[in-house]
Formats: sequence, structure tokens, C-alpha cells
Amino acid sequence: MPPGACPGDRWAAAVALGGQGRYGRAATLLTGLLHDPAVPRVVAAHAAVTLASHRRQLGGHVAARRHDAWGLRLAADAASVPGMPTVEVARADALTGLAADALGAGDLHGSRVLLARATSACAGLAEGDDPGGAGRCAIRARWVAAELALMAGDPAAARSAAASAEAGARESRSSRHRVKSAIVAGVSRAAADPDTAPGVLLELDAAAAAAAHLGLLPLHWAAALAAADLADRPGVADAAAAMAADGSATTRSWDDVLGLASGAEVAWHPPDGPVLPPVRRPDPSVGATRSALPSASRQRPSGVVDRIGNANDRHVDRSSDAPNDTVSDAPRRRHAAARTLSVLYSRSDPTGRRLMGESAWVPRWHRVM
Repeated sequence: MPPGACPGDRWAAAVALGGQGRYGRAATLLTGLLHDPAVPRVVAAHAAVTLASHRRQLGGHVAARRHDAWGLRLAADAASVPGMPTVEVARADALTGLAADALGAGDLHGSRVLLARATSACAGLAEGDDPGGAGRCAIRARWVAAELALMAGDPAAARSAAASAEAGARESRSSRHRVKSAIVAGVSRAAADPDTAPGVLLELDAAAAAAAHLGLLPLHWAAALAAADLADRPGVADAAAAMAADGSATTRSWDDVLGLASGAEVAWHPPDGPVLPPVRRPDPSVGATRSALPSASRQRPSGVVDRIGNANDRHVDRSSDAPNDTVSDAPRRRHAAARTLSVLYSRSDPTGRRLMGESAWVPRWHRVM
């Protein structure tokens, strides 16, 4: 940010940085907004809720609750300012965040009560309250509703809420909301109907690829890990590979998200790899999927791509094949997720790193960077 940037621009930059997983830089901007007495209270409220979201993404639900409550308190007597989402949006976001915090802490009843208040607050928003996009608050509330239903053992309700979020995200200008809604919808659908798991596996791989292409590392990690969990189910990975090979998979167009002028479609796309059909061994009875690791950049450019590059640059043409002529499925996806998680760890501030180390919701992982 240039020196003297206005509070609204500093908050918007922090939102973008958080979407990329640059939590440390985002925290610097957000804490500055929270402790600057010259910042309008509505901007501070949004800053508190945004920081809570970042803490929650790193597994710190209790730490996030404090900032969501702070944001709700700031919004109670704040006035809206031009160019920023309104006070009503800050209140709705804070309530949605508190519902997610309660869910992460295992308080399903508290989450349900708070989600009802958040849903009501989202429904009461007027057109133009949120310059960021149509229905953003409702989309976030439906994510929490889907997760709450999954935790409560009601996958049918989760599928309904997630489908509603995905439908709303199609009208949103946020690529992040579109990709995340697709991830939540896929997971919910596979939980409600196990027969859809092979197709969902392909969709999650496509979502992971889209997230990596956009530099949205928190979503790449989530999609890769969810895909690995599905690939662990007996027969799911083989069925997915067969669907991709015979063309029976329903393709998902991501050109609106990726901005591809060609209108390219992604049907079988493990995380971070190019859009290619499954790689097959000379023996037609043995198939190997593309690696879950991204293709290496020979020039190693700075930024996202080189951070999640191929595990072995010297064998770019072979590293996409699984070792010992076996199908590469869950292990490689988990390795891709672990590498991304390592990047997120390196981009976090000390508080975020501590939360990752203490979180029971972040699966056990080994730093590989």
C-alpha cells in the first residue's frame, strides 16, 4: 500500500492478501486499522471480522471469536462510509463468523442460534449495502449452514444449503466465493450420496486447480485435502479415472473464474497440473493419474507458482507418474495439501503459526518447505 492510503483501501488490500494466504501481511494492515483512532468505526468493524476470518482459517476458532465479537460491538454504534460495505453488512458478517466460531469449538446449539440471527441479518440487507457483490453475506451464511448440517449428521440438509450457496455464487463477482462454494457443494453432495463420489473427486481436483491458478492457497489446500479423503474411499479413484478416460464425466467450465478467453473446460484436473487427460502406462490395464503436485516452472518465477512447484525439477517429465507403476491418488493429493499448508505457515504472523500448531482441526502434517 502506498503511504497515506485511506482506511478503506488498506482494508481491501488485507482482504485480498488473506485470500492469497498472506496472513502475516494482512494481519499487519488489519491490526493497524483496529488500533488507529482516526479509522472510522465501520472500517474497524470490518477489519475485526476479516482478522477473525483469517484466524479461523488457521484453526483458531477461539481466537477468532474474540475478533468477531469485537467487530459486532464496533458495528453497534458505527456509521456507514462511502465505498465500504455498510454497518449492517459488518453486523451480518460478525454474526456469521460467531456461528462458525461456535461450530469450530463444537458448540452446535450455539452455532445454530447464531446462524439463525446471521441469516436474518443477511436477509434484511438492502441492495447496495455491500459493494463487494450480490448476496455475499447470504453465501457465507449458507457455507456455515452446510458445515453445521454435516457436523450434525444431516448430509441432505448440507447438500441443500451448499447448492444454494453455489447458485448464489454464480451471481457474485468474487472468484474466491465461486471456488469455495464449489468445494462446499462437492463435499456435501458426496456425503449425502456416496455414489456421486467419483464425480465429486473430479470436481474437487478442478477446484484445487482453479484455486492454485488464482493464487488462492487456502482454498487449494482445502480442495486438495478433501479430494484426498474421497480418493481414500475404496474404488472411488479408479471410478473417477475411468469417468475421465471414457469422457462420461460432466465437465465443469471455469472460464468465468479463471478469465480464460478460450472458454476452456476442466474435466479431469488434479491440483495444480495442466489440463491434460490421465497419463497411462504402456500396460492398458494399469492407469496412473496426473500428479497432485504442480508442474515445475523451469524459470522458477517469484510468487505463488514457485512456492508450490514440482517436488523434483530435474524429472519434470516423469514426476507426474506414480512410483512403481501404481495409481497415484490420495498420497499425492495430501502431499500437495501439505506443501501448500507449509507455504501458509511461512506467510503467517507468529500468532497464526501458533494457532496452526495448536489446532485440532488442522490435520497432522509435516513441514516440507
